[in-house]
Amino acid sequence: MEALGSLLLNFVMGFVNLLILPWHIYNWVTLDTLKLKMNALTLMGMSHQFFFILLALVLILIGAGVYKRSILRGTVRGLENFNGKIGSISVWFALLMMLQQVMIIAVGQIFRGNEILLSPLGMNVIGEELQWLSGQLKFYNAILIAMASAYTFIEGGHVRVDLVYAACKKRTRHWIDFFGTLFLFIPSTIMLWWFSWPIAMNAMFAQKPMNIWTTSARWRDFRFETSGTAEFSWVWAFKFMVLVFAGLMFICAIGFLLRNILALLERDEDIPTHYSFEGDPIDGMGMDSFDDSLSGGPDEDTHPHPL
Repeated sequence: MEALGSLLLNFVMGFVNLLILPWHIYNWVTLDTLKLKMNALTLMGMSHQFFFILLALVLILIGAGVYKRSILRGTVRGLENFNGKIGSISVWFALLMMLQQVMIIAVGQIFRGNEILLSPLGMNVIGEELQWLSGQLKFYNAILIAMASAYTFIEGGHVRVDLVYAACKKRTRHWIDFFGTLFLFIPSTIMLWWFSWPIAMNAMFAQKPMNIWTTSARWRDFRFETSGTAEFSWVWAFKFMVLVFAGLMFICAIGFLLRNILALLERDEDIPTHYSFEGDPIDGMGMDSFDDSLSGGPDEDTHPHPL
C-alpha cells in the first residue's frame, strides 16, 4: 500500500510540477554557483520527477486531443516534422562520410601521405592524421543512426517481420501499433534514456561517478572523456549520441502513439501509420500532402494512403 500511495503521489505531483515548471526553472537559474546548477541538472535528467512531468504532459496532450482533434493533429504534425527536419539534416553526414573516405584513400594510397592539411590563408582548418580521420567516420555513422532512426521509423523504413500484422484489417493494425507503442516502444526508449544518462554525464563531466541509482551529485568541472589512441578519440561524443538517440526515439514513439489514437478516433478517415517525407511516387505522401495524411486527403484516387 505504501508503494501504491507513493506512486499515486508522484503521479499527482507530475501535474503539479508541470504547472509550476517555470518556477522550477527560475529557481535553477538563480542558484548561487555553477556547481549547484550542474548538480541539479545531472540528477534531474534521470529523476522520477522528470519522468512524471513527461507523463503528465503526454496525458494532457491525449486528453486535449480527444476533446479537440485539431490539437491532436497539430501535435502529431509538430512531433513528426521535428524528427523529420533533424533526420533530413543528419543524412548529409552520409555524403560527408563518403567524401572524407575518398580523401583518406587518395592521400594514403595515391600520395602516400599520413595526414591531411588544410590551411587557407594561414588558418589551420584541418591538420589531422589519417588514422584519426578514419576513426572519425565511425562518429559520422553514429550520428546517422542516432539522429535519423526516428526519421526512418516515421516513414516506415525499418525492417519488420509481419507474420500476423500484415493479415489484419486496418483498424486492427492501429490497435496493434497502439498497444505495441504503449507497452514496448515507449518503455524501451525510457529505459535506454535512464541507462545512458549517467554514462553520458560521467563521460562529459568531472564528478562523483553516477549510476542509475544515484541520489546525490558532486559536479566538479567539465571533462570530455577521450581515448589514448591515435584514432578519433572523442569517447564522450559517442556516449552522448546514445542519449540523443533515446530522446529522439521517445519523441517518435509519442508521435506514433498519438497518430494511432487519432486514427482510432477518426473511424471515417483513412489515416496511415507511416508516410514519406520525400514524396515517394508510390504512396504520394510527401511533405506537401502531410496534412492529408492526418485527415484522409482530399482525393483518395490521386493520393492513395499506404497501409
